Amino acid sequence: MLKKEFFALLLVAGAMGMTGCERQSDMDLQPSTSTNQQEVLATRGEAFRSDSLALVALYEATNGNDWSRNGGWMESDSELKDWYGVKTAIVDGQERVVSLRLGGNRLCGELPAELGNLTALEVFDLSDNYRLGGVIPEEFYQMKNLRVWKMRFSNVHGSISDKIGQLTQMDSLELWGAPWDMTQNGFVPKAENTCLSGEIPAEIGQLTKASYIVLGRNNFTGEIPAEIGQLENLQYLDIARCKLSGELPASLGQLKKLSTFFVSGNQLTGEIPAEMGEMTSLKEFYADENAFTGTIPSTFAQLPRMLRLSLASNKLSGEIPAVASQMENLGLLYLDNNNLTGEIPAELGGKQQPLLVAVSLTNNNLTGNLPAKTPHDYYVNGVYYGVVYTSFYVSGNKLSGKIPADYIIDGQLQENLLPQQPGYELVK
Repeated sequence: MLKKEFFALLLVAGAMGMTGCERQSDMDLQPSTSTNQQEVLATRGEAFRSDSLALVALYEATNGNDWSRNGGWMESDSELKDWYGVKTAIVDGQERVVSLRLGGNRLCGELPAELGNLTALEVFDLSDNYRLGGVIPEEFYQMKNLRVWKMRFSNVHGSISDKIGQLTQMDSLELWGAPWDMTQNGFVPKAENTCLSGEIPAEIGQLTKASYIVLGRNNFTGEIPAEIGQLENLQYLDIARCKLSGELPASLGQLKKLSTFFVSGNQLTGEIPAEMGEMTSLKEFYADENAFTGTIPSTFAQLPRMLRLSLASNKLSGEIPAVASQMENLGLLYLDNNNLTGEIPAELGGKQQPLLVAVSLTNNNLTGNLPAKTPHDYYVNGVYYGVVYTSFYVSGNKLSGKIPADYIIDGQLQENLLPQQPGYELVK
């Protein structure tokens, strides 16, 4: 502790031009400092000293000597603002650390509790440090000015405290876990105790300024908090590949700005709420690999911006609703591995859907014939890519009859169409 205190004092003394080896006589009590040095010194009080100690603690706790880049750190003649990854600014008359970016820097160890003293910190990015472990200290949630918290691809584990509700300035929260152990050669499965776990706290609904939240590929359990529906500025939400259960909260329909929603690979049940149709900015919705039941909501017709919709590998039943043919901007539609029945809508992939590239309907109980294909002039960002057809993937159903000639012209592979279930056959 004495070493840390001494180093912090050196940083303060640096404003007067002292090297840390100079001494003043007992009679020389008035250092010769310029006006500028005096102004700098005035900004370096207890808060600056506390910030300095927090960074020293991080350096020592995460093997700073072995970081990929540690320029300036722990050098007595280096200003704090010149340390690699550190940015300072004047906050309430004091020089404070406002940004700490050490992504991909080979940090190894655990987060120290002293980080909680960085109360002016706005940006905290320790992403892609695969040897960073331990739990999130409770003191971390004292950083109430935090706007950006990025810590993807680490081995930090334990739970997220309900104190996260104190971080009301948060705009971007990225705690995406890695599915494999990146400290090993190759793709070695990651141990469960090296991911975040427990329930997603309801207090996350207090982060009303948040626009970007990524919590996927962790071991979170329990239900999705209904309070997430209070995040009126949320545009991107990823809670995929966890162990979440229960139903999708109807309150999610309140997320009018949400454009991307990943909830794949959980253990969710029940029906997809009709209120999803109220998310009028939604462009991507991935809810595959769950256990949803019931029918596909007709309210999806109210989602004019939808580009990619994946409801594959659930237990959905009923017919493919006509609204699937009304999504004019739809590019990809995945409904495979469900219990869908009835015929494929004749208008699916028609001229009103010029961007629809692929429709996957394999392994359902669909009957009838294949719909006719419509050629489309395909443009991307104003660039013409020629004529394309919608590719249908329909093997494992109960379709019968003759394969339309336009499927042959399109060169669609037979394995995309065959085989059908026993007793049913598509022929050329």
